[in-house]
Amino acid sequence: MKKKILVVDDEISSVELLTGILNKDYEVIAAYDGNEALLKVKTNFPDLILLDIMMPDINGFDVCRLLKDDEKTMSIPIVMVTALNRKEDRIKAIEAGADDFLNKPVDMDILYAKVKSLLTVKSYYDNLMHGNNGILNNNQEVPKIEHPLLQTNPRLEDIVKNHLEIIILKMISTRPMCGYDLIKEIFADYNVLLSQGTVYPFLYSLKVEGILHAEFMKGDMRTKRYSPTQEGKQMIEKKFNDFIKAEEYILNSLKK
Repeated sequence: MKKKILVVDDEISSVELLTGILNKDYEVIAAYDGNEALLKVKTNFPDLILLDIMMPDINGFDVCRLLKDDEKTMSIPIVMVTALNRKEDRIKAIEAGADDFLNKPVDMDILYAKVKSLLTVKSYYDNLMHGNNGILNNNQEVPKIEHPLLQTNPRLEDIVKNHLEIIILKMISTRPMCGYDLIKEIFADYNVLLSQGTVYPFLYSLKVEGILHAEFMKGDMRTKRYSPTQEGKQMIEKKFNDFIKAEEYILNSLKK
């Protein structure tokens, strides 16, 4: 069965171009504005979305954010197809949860490479949740992890997300890790399964700050491993100390 790709663009010519490139190997679904895109996602549940940014009514940033904030659609890879080249626009897209970018005019070879890579990554992610060897296989129980918060605090996912930066730094300080290593380890430690769009913006931000650097593995953007820079090691230690002091202060205040 062919993988389904949703192409979203208010320019008919752009939709036709992408459809013509992809329809030999994939089932292509078209949407011509943000509202139609959200509807098509619900009715067709595509494997990947190619999303234009500049659209009337609901722009691509907002569409991406809505899909990544919904646990039913957060694992669908979203590639922003845009003529915007400013760093600020790319950061905004990453913060919205975008998984990759594609510049207009579209290069066919780059398009195919990105699509293939992201569909492979999504298969790994799906296997985590539903595969025969996955951690959420319907035929097996979810692993019971001994952790005091699991039984006493139903808002553990919120707590993990609110402390995600320090959790990521703690994990990466022990060994180089890629985004999917982090997703799996956070699940194992806290029984919380995060999306790519939740984890990767933190990695990008920490890299921009100079705390982490990335090592590319076999040219695959999605499996690049992050580790602390020399300066970053000192910054991580300071963040740990500041975090612990702040948490101790809050806990002591609550006990009074």
